[in-house]
Parts: sequence; structure tokens; C-alpha cells
Amino acid sequence: MHYKLKLYLATAFLSAGEEVLCQFPIFEMLTSNFISASLLALASTSLAQYTKQSKPFQLVLHSKSQKYDGVALGACHEGAAIEGLCTAYGGSTFYFNTTDSEYVANKEAGATGYLTWVLPAGGENVSQPMSLIYNDASNVALPLFEPTSPDTMVAFDKNNHMNIQSYINDRVSPPEAGNTTAYYRWYACETLYTGYTYTTLAWVMGKYPPQNPSCKKVEVIRKFL
Repeated sequence: MHYKLKLYLATAFLSAGEEVLCQFPIFEMLTSNFISASLLALASTSLAQYTKQSKPFQLVLHSKSQKYDGVALGACHEGAAIEGLCTAYGGSTFYFNTTDSEYVANKEAGATGYLTWVLPAGGENVSQPMSLIYNDASNVALPLFEPTSPDTMVAFDKNNHMNIQSYINDRVSPPEAGNTTAYYRWYACETLYTGYTYTTLAWVMGKYPPQNPSCKKVEVIRKFL
């Protein structure tokens, strides 16, 4: 069940007889219709201009590690309306949302857009965009499908490899703005989020190896259904 927290004012009496005004938490259950409407509104805001949706596809890993090579990623539960990309729940269907007006800065690296997964919610299908969720103490970020997070733009290159692009180079001083470059810093790692431990797709920030010792390098390849 899903709840929202409301605070109600009430009068409490101290042992000395003094009256004070206090706030008491009371939970009210949210209906599935309310949840569906909220998710639809959040997703619609994120994808408002990115309505050009690709054909369905799967995300398949390529890796020197036999454990992960050929594994199809699957959406796995990481919390309320939150899904990760797990190696043990393979075969989920994904989409790529773009816009006709999108400027393609690097044609070989591909147009940028949003990786989306469809969440069934109260009789509605909600397209959720992927976001990178950061742990302030780590250089390993977790790709999650959430309705409330800032969304992360990705692209698929001419070989259907998923990448993230940037035109800023901060490995020099002062940092420089230059040509748009595609990065492929994907790994399969054991991750922990809101109490859920899985082996999931992860993104490593910067040029250095992941500090998570379980991580193995992977490429993420789009395969249309």
C-alpha cells in the first residue's frame, strides 16, 4: 500500500497544565488512481518534447567477462515506482525517446534522447526515463527509472552501442569546451539502493576505474525486437 504523510495540529497538555500546540503525523492511503495520475504527470513533464519513440528493443551486454557477455538487462524493483537494470532479470523491453528538432552534435555517436521503460500503473502505461543516481562517496552511479529524478540523456552510436556524450574536457586546466565526445563507461556491479542488493548496470564517472571492486567492464548494445 502507498501512503502520504499529513500533519495535523492538536492541543497537548504538559504536566504543569500548560497548553501547547503540537503536530501529529497521520497517514492517509493514496488510491491507485491518484498514484497513476501523479506518475503520468511526472513522466509527461520529463518527456514533453521527446515524443518520438523508437521501436522496442532489448539491452544486451558485451563483455570480456563470460558471466555478463550476452546477458540481456531486465528492469528490477528498487523501490516504489523505481526500477534498476539488473543482469539476473533479463529480457525487458525498452524504448528510446527523441525529438525531431534535436541537434546531432556527433553523428557517429548518435542523437541524444531518453532511455525509457514502460511502468504499468493502475491500468495506465507510464514511460519512465532513466536517470543516473549518484552516491556522494563513490565514483559509481546507478541508472534507475524514476518518475521524480533529473533525467540523463544517452545516445546510441552507429553500431547501436549506448553512450553518454559531453563537450567539456576538465582533464586540462583550465577546462575546455570542444567537440562532443561519446563515453562508454558502463560496468556490471553489485549495487545497493534503498535496501535492495543486485548486480546491475552502473556508470563510472571520470576516466579512472570504479572503486567498487565487483565491477566488470561491459558494453551496452541495443537489439531491436
